[in-house]
Amino acid sequence: MTRQIVLLFLAGLLTGCSSQETIEADKVIENVHVISMNDEEEGEGEGEKVRQNRTVFIEGDRIVRIAENDRYAADGDADVIDGNGGYLIPGLSEMHAHIPSGDNDRAYIDDVLFLYLANGITTIRGMLGDPLHLELRRQAEQNELLSPRIYTSGPGFSGDYESPDEARRQVRDQHEAGYDFLKIFPGLSLEEYNAMADEANTVGIEFSGHIPGSVGLERALEAGQTTIDHLDKYVEALAAEAVNTDEVENPGVIFFGMHLTPDADRERISEIAGRTAEAGTWNVPTQALSEHVIGTDDPETLAERPEFQYMSPETVRQWIESKQSITGNEAYSEELARDYLQLRREIIKGLHEEGAGLLLGSDAPQIFNVPGFSVHHELRYIVDAGLTPYEALRTGTYHAARYLDDLQNSGTIEEGKVADMVLLEANPLEEISNSDSIAGVIYRGNWLSGDEIEERLNAIAEKHQ
Repeated sequence: MTRQIVLLFLAGLLTGCSSQETIEADKVIENVHVISMNDEEEGEGEGEKVRQNRTVFIEGDRIVRIAENDRYAADGDADVIDGNGGYLIPGLSEMHAHIPSGDNDRAYIDDVLFLYLANGITTIRGMLGDPLHLELRRQAEQNELLSPRIYTSGPGFSGDYESPDEARRQVRDQHEAGYDFLKIFPGLSLEEYNAMADEANTVGIEFSGHIPGSVGLERALEAGQTTIDHLDKYVEALAAEAVNTDEVENPGVIFFGMHLTPDADRERISEIAGRTAEAGTWNVPTQALSEHVIGTDDPETLAERPEFQYMSPETVRQWIESKQSITGNEAYSEELARDYLQLRREIIKGLHEEGAGLLLGSDAPQIFNVPGFSVHHELRYIVDAGLTPYEALRTGTYHAARYLDDLQNSGTIEEGKVADMVLLEANPLEEISNSDSIAGVIYRGNWLSGDEIEERLNAIAEKHQ
């Protein structure tokens, strides 16, 4: 009797193995640790945010199942990708990107888009729109080019209108053309800004970017500006009770209030951050831009970073000369620069602590910011400001999807969502610099292997030798 029970038990095990449940999928990523960025699913501790030893099944552009290794098998001839014990995170978003205009060579435009994608960026928000970008957006959606998903502004609002009604007309024109949002530049008068904001709120299109000097932080929050980029006008707001900021000469837009750092009341950071949170306004700090342009690193040394091989020598030389010009300004000193950069870190931390949304964005291509690569520098700078690696990654995943009102499709790794993911060789929660240990990228269900990334990057580098 005992022998018969044992035989029946063994037969049941064999039957279970042969009838392993199958999943209809065309791609399978095996042997990965999943960092889904979904707090509800992952618990509170940093160590609990990794779902160990998983297999992810993809059908078309969607994730159809996430399961423990060996629990399910793919039905049919699925492409199987060995994750080799790596870490899978949601695709990153670069929320202050620039796409070259239609005046540029198409090969250069394609290279820039690929540089974003090669760095695990599956969504970009283009901050200086061009009619070509609407077509690029369509081509990306249809997988007709190697590119992240594109959100794009229209051409910038920079002032010098004959009347405020002209600003209103530009709002309507861009809304009707199909741009996703409006990009604000510094030159608008208060009257022009108010007309733009009123018309934008009427037709239902958001406006983001700079805060003109005539407007100031308080009015931008009140008007409903959706994002403030570069922490524009925060230092001015912190210094407003100490000096009349309108009477202090601004040495240039790239300084973003650095000259007022000694007058900034750091005790007011939480108050102003709280008002930002109440307004529902997001911030895209672009700390990498300030660290690279204002920081005390020698420009020739910065230009030796490996990613600069993917930019033309002429561009790199222009960046070196631009930094030399900025740091040569009479308003600049290394001591002031260090204090200013620390103040910016405190503002970033204060915004986070008060619940004001932060979005990952570095501003690229821009001075010493190579597309794609600069986002990984930005992540490190956000951690330097006091956020954890997990919190920093959320700015470019979950938070970006919330801002884009797209959590149903993106922002986390979950069944039913679009398969936008990055395969990393090492855990970014242990060390944020691991965010660039990219072994492959999945974008809209397409697989871009590390070998293909390397091959295409080498081809771009060869153009600039």
